[in-house]
Amino acid sequence: MDFEYKLMMFGFSALCENIDEVKQRLRQIPIERAIAETIEQCYLIDLRSGEKFDIAYNEKGFYIKN
Repeated sequence: MDFEYKLMMFGFSALCENIDEVKQRLRQIPIERAIAETIEQCYLIDLRSGEKFDIAYNEKGFYIKN
């Protein structure tokens, strides 16, 4: 099993096989958690390139910036 992404959300990490899995995991987290905790702890790392992407949120939920 090859993982392409590492998703960090509020101090917990998840290895994901593809971007669809990342988006699915983001949909499962309530946005109220970002209000109670700090969003700076949330980011995505592309394990192949090493590039880091910030995670943001709006009233619809979490999303990947850039």
